Amino acid sequence: MKQYWGFADFRPLQKDIIDQVILKKDVLALLPTGGGKSLCYQVPALCTDGVTIVISPLIALMKDQVARLKKLKIPCDAIYSGMSSRDIDRILDNARFGKTKLLYVSPERLKTEIFIARVKAMNVSLIAVDEAHCISQWGHDFRPSYLEIGELRKLLPGIPLLALTATATSEVTQEIIERLDLKDVVIIRDSFARPNLHYHVIPREDQLPYIERLLLKSSGSAIIYVRHRRLCRELSDWLQTKGIKSGAYHGGMDMQDRDSIQESWINNKTKVIVATNAFGMGVDKSDVRMVIHFDLPPGIEEYYQEAGRAGRDGQEAYCIIVVKPSSTKNLVQKVESSFPDITELRRVYKSVHIYLDLAVGSGKDETFDFDFPSFISRFGYKSAEVYQALDIIAKDGWFVIDESAMRGSTAQILTDAETLYNNQIADTQVDLLTKALLRGYEGLWSSDVHIQEGRLARFLNWNENEVIKQLAQLHTLGLIRYMRSQSKNQITLLHERVPEQNFTIDMKSYMFRKEKALARMNAMVAYLGEDVQCREMFIRNYFGENQTEPCGHCDRCRQKKNKIIMG
Repeated sequence: MKQYWGFADFRPLQKDIIDQVILKKDVLALLPTGGGKSLCYQVPALCTDGVTIVISPLIALMKDQVARLKKLKIPCDAIYSGMSSRDIDRILDNARFGKTKLLYVSPERLKTEIFIARVKAMNVSLIAVDEAHCISQWGHDFRPSYLEIGELRKLLPGIPLLALTATATSEVTQEIIERLDLKDVVIIRDSFARPNLHYHVIPREDQLPYIERLLLKSSGSAIIYVRHRRLCRELSDWLQTKGIKSGAYHGGMDMQDRDSIQESWINNKTKVIVATNAFGMGVDKSDVRMVIHFDLPPGIEEYYQEAGRAGRDGQEAYCIIVVKPSSTKNLVQKVESSFPDITELRRVYKSVHIYLDLAVGSGKDETFDFDFPSFISRFGYKSAEVYQALDIIAKDGWFVIDESAMRGSTAQILTDAETLYNNQIADTQVDLLTKALLRGYEGLWSSDVHIQEGRLARFLNWNENEVIKQLAQLHTLGLIRYMRSQSKNQITLLHERVPEQNFTIDMKSYMFRKEKALARMNAMVAYLGEDVQCREMFIRNYFGENQTEPCGHCDRCRQKKNKIIMG
């Protein structure tokens, strides 16, 4: 802990979880947002022989975790859709021959032939399932690809499994245990209480002026969550005109821009970050004093996770929903429209394959650039509606869309110093480019590093296209891994194209998810009500804690005490 992460002590329940994992027990850990879930498998990975396989649904989060661990000199890697077969082959070989301690895997890769063949030969010490609620149809983020984890357990009998989640109701908890076949499972559950957080619901027509007053009265950092990318920039720009330093963050931005904005906020150069739900996973900032929701999230799970990014230092913080009275009606419409019928799903499925110029029977396991704005323009779709259709088709296992492909170029040296030097001696251009890389960028030997082809071209006095060509050549030679900047998302097809009339999804599962989405929405609407006795008590009871003691400091509790706070 101290050597790698610089922590002297564990957070509550971390040590209990780690102890049980090292004893090779199956463990289900329910920790709130900010509870330090990742250390619960990273520490055992370093304490035991073999490789820990970490299954995560979020490609961007996997990349972030791998980058962080490599900076700590911890051998790790990740495989996910869209990677070249050569890179996947190399990474799996490293894991097989004991060169990797943590192998992050996206769930859809579990059923590929190459993974199944290699994992049988690995010395696996632990299977860790992050965001374990994704395996449950009761959960708010069901992903059918998570069902493949059950098959992985059959391939690796006797290997302990650690399932982690921050948002699991009692129904979800039970389904996780059943689906993952957890034997004599040790359940370690932290309370969903966050005594330092003050929950408030403020219905206001004048949202912006009210939020301005809140921010001016708050001395610390803040997050404002919105549900639309366009609002990120608009709201951030408006705050700037009021003298409040802010930045916008959403999944459609270039990764270098996102990293720059996030770093500025973490280092307190920017007070407010206005973001979609793409922001927050893996972000470790303890002194957030306020999380404001400008739009309503679709359920209590999402709200608790986002609001829980406030006050991780244990100091007083505020979680405030500031919405117009009409927001409830808009939420109902949005949730209902997020489940298009099968006719619309078939139309979108066909459009994707026409856009990719693929015939029936082709496309399986292929990856393509996917320009979302170009796609909706060509076929005349509305952005929000087609996005929901694509999400449903993807969750049913037909394809994977990697939105994290919006990134700058990266490079990492893959060979040893002697081999690299021999290639430099043999080729002048390789020598010049290698020296430019090593002089211009740190960390190339241990992790993927963001690079700028234009900057290298200016340093070398080359044409930028020549730099790109030579970097690609180094990649082909196996000297570096070069990932060129993507201006488009990427889509990986998991099955060959079928005729439109033959396309189908699991309708029973689809209707079940729709009913649960509406139930979660109704719970979110109920949370906003003036008849709620206590906001925190409502949240804790939603997650099955049977709480009867009011928190004493949410807006409902304070109103009962006739106390008025900010505003």
